[in-house]
Amino acid sequence: MNSQRTRFAKREREMKLKDKARAKAERKAARKAEAATRTTHGPEIATAEAADALAADAGQSAQGPDASLAPPASPTAPPASPTAPIRSR
Repeated sequence: MNSQRTRFAKREREMKLKDKARAKAERKAARKAEAATRTTHGPEIATAEAADALAADAGQSAQGPDASLAPPASPTAPPASPTAPIRSR
């Protein structure tokens, strides 16, 4: 009886491995078929017209939020100074 259980367990493991390999091969074939239909590489990038349409739906321009909402720049602020050079010894 014991040998029957071990044989069945071994067969179950083998069947699981085969099923897993079959599923992986199907996923790989699907990716390959999808890649064959695409003409470009990488993710698709929206066109300028599509970006403008999305921005119009969101109520803002494609360049960013409405500029009138930004705080005004301070005219009296001192200019930014470059960082001090690092001295090595």
